[in-house]
Amino acid sequence: MAPFIFVCAQQATTPQEPASEQVFKNIQVFKGVPANDLIPSMEFMAASLKIECTGCHDGQDYAKDTQTKGVARKMILMQRDINAKNFNNRNQVTCNTCHGGKENPAGTPFPTGVSLRHERLNPAPNTADLFAKHIASAGTQDGPIVRTGTLTAPNDATHKIETLPLEFIQAPGGKFRMVAGERKVMSNGTQTTYGTYPMAGEPAFVFNRIGRTWYGADTFATLERPTVSGKDTIGKAQVVVVRATSPTTSSTQELSFDTKSNLLIRMVNVRRSSLGNVVSSIDYSNCRKVGGMQVPMKVVVTFAGDEQWIMDFKTAKIDPSIAGSTFGG
Repeated sequence: MAPFIFVCAQQATTPQEPASEQVFKNIQVFKGVPANDLIPSMEFMAASLKIECTGCHDGQDYAKDTQTKGVARKMILMQRDINAKNFNNRNQVTCNTCHGGKENPAGTPFPTGVSLRHERLNPAPNTADLFAKHIASAGTQDGPIVRTGTLTAPNDATHKIETLPLEFIQAPGGKFRMVAGERKVMSNGTQTTYGTYPMAGEPAFVFNRIGRTWYGADTFATLERPTVSGKDTIGKAQVVVVRATSPTTSSTQELSFDTKSNLLIRMVNVRRSSLGNVVSSIDYSNCRKVGGMQVPMKVVVTFAGDEQWIMDFKTAKIDPSIAGSTFGG
């Protein structure tokens, strides 16, 4: 019993760790928390947001209230409330869960390299002029265009990345047919199917965007309230970005036009849901003159979860003999 009594006696005489409010000034949400926990907690917040101490504190008076310190206090209370109600007070949800090294948490999962923030242009060009320059540079479609190459994408069943031979046929009126291995997607301009399954609503809109390899006057005419949202850089290209709404798909689109070629090189689609925005993108590059039109020979589709379909085309030709039945109707 002697060792046990000795330990108990030691514990009884060990001074209690002072609380944060006994050591530091203007403590509110850390009242009752041991003082030696305060600085590690501050370090954790700074690391989670990748900011310095003065991101919240007044550098001349750390105890002084600031607007950002008030926000931080609310966030701490929110974290504690979430973990108390849902995770039995375990720190399952933390500052880093939402912020992930950024001062402002990302409420939307963006495809890699895609952003909706652009540098302002002053003065901004006229959107109608940008559309007209693209149409003039892209040329006109002389008939159904057939491209062959490869599709690199996850397998529908195994989800492993595979590369398959690809044939892509596009005709006016929103008609297209894409065949890669067992994957077959097509639209007759009205009905879109994936394999033997007819699609409607957002699933159909997704594949119709993939099937629309280029934009023309008819496509721009369906967009409402186009405005220049700024300038940006995509790869080595300087672009002007036009933002518009698409009432047909209930989404917002951002169209990036190369300032040198005037061609559309990226389309970003933002579809709202009750939980948040779904963002996808399509990049067009390696254009080749086919008949009277510049046709992109590389098309990269990036879905919201960063899954990609990469289409690399090797051949392209106009084939006026292709019948409407090719597209399912």
